[in-house]
Amino acid sequence: MNTVPDASPNPVADTRTPAHRITVAVPDVAEATAFLAELVGPSVVDRDGGAGVVSFSAGVEVRLVPAASGETPPRLVDIGTNHLCFRVGDIEAAVAHLEKLPGVEVLGDIITIPEGPIRGNRWIYFRSPWGTLFELQQWPDVPGYADSTEERLHHGQRPADDAPLPTLLGLDHTGYSVQSLDATVDHLVTHHRARVVLRTEIAADRAFMRRQFGLDVEGTSAMAMVVIDDALNLELFEHGISGQEPPRPLDRLGGNLLELHAAPDPAATAHHAPFGLTLPGPVTT
Repeated sequence: MNTVPDASPNPVADTRTPAHRITVAVPDVAEATAFLAELVGPSVVDRDGGAGVVSFSAGVEVRLVPAASGETPPRLVDIGTNHLCFRVGDIEAAVAHLEKLPGVEVLGDIITIPEGPIRGNRWIYFRSPWGTLFELQQWPDVPGYADSTEERLHHGQRPADDAPLPTLLGLDHTGYSVQSLDATVDHLVTHHRARVVLRTEIAADRAFMRRQFGLDVEGTSAMAMVVIDDALNLELFEHGISGQEPPRPLDRLGGNLLELHAAPDPAATAHHAPFGLTLPGPVTT
């Protein structure tokens, strides 16, 4: 795996505040930054002091910050947990590439959704070398939700020319497990100009959850996808299971901060909203 230098700024790095920023705590910033460079390309990856920065088109930035060591990542179903999903044009080719990367574990099988608003969507999760879950998705030319709405997710990204992940098309979404799907959607629509693109219900038995996510749970989930400013897609899940852990703060592995319409330095005011997202304050529900 290549390393990303700490020295001179990357020529494509932008010192302006991005429109939207996703900050995630990782155990080793250098390792995590280098890993993302192996997927999205070294030209869009930079270092900013102790943080790693990945810039996506439409002003979306992923920021990697150090977390305390000695923990395992939160489970995908725990409240506040986020994951990053990359959109690809050929999911088989992308998976074959991931399987060659040291420390990467591809989970389960490629799933094709047969019906509903995400009909034709194909997806699979994979585990990074430090254990955090990421996702790949391949969308059909005409998504299932087009049957019932004029709204569309943002799929206008352009990957870097040097992106190693085959057929990478961009950042499809950042996903979150939330306490209340209705409260989360209402807040995002009211305060962040979100537009609801689709909602659906998903059921999974224990065998499926073990195979696809490495989780020994079962239950139903309510899901929604919203788009912010035609720039960032958010996937939101309310999982109908017991024993969920609460959101982690940003100094613990898997802690995260979602800054929509980002301010230069919001970290001091960041807190967990009651529904699970961690946002700059104040948050009104």
